[in-house]
Amino acid sequence: MDTVLNNIFFYILIVDDDKDDHFFLRQAINQVIPQAIIESLYDGSEALEYLDNCVTLPNLILLDLNMSKISGRSTITLIRQNSNLSRVPVVILTTSKSTFEKEELIKLGANDFYSKPDQVKDLVPIVRELREKYLDASF
Repeated sequence: MDTVLNNIFFYILIVDDDKDDHFFLRQAINQVIPQAIIESLYDGSEALEYLDNCVTLPNLILLDLNMSKISGRSTITLIRQNSNLSRVPVVILTTSKSTFEKEELIKLGANDFYSKPDQVKDLVPIVRELREKYLDASF
């Protein structure tokens, strides 16, 4: 499968208001999915406008919860209300470790929920798991 996937590009959208988190996620993604095209946006309103106007939908959206302007919770709700975006996997990556919050976000339409680790090396297994669940499965 890896040989086939080396020739395929995946489009990943990161929505997080923390520039350091973007940097760490990009490092982990580049290790696990070197052929990924990564777009970085810094708040929910920017993401919603971008998604409404983009020509190619992302294969995966990584969404933080605690952002200014529009929160991740509101963003996932609005994404799931848009029929063009309903099939795009949205994974919550947040500092929260709340089981209740995870269940609530899954009900709102998130495909998955992960607590952000403190180090890049701990993000790599998460990105690998996301690739297997949401990107490899489509081929």
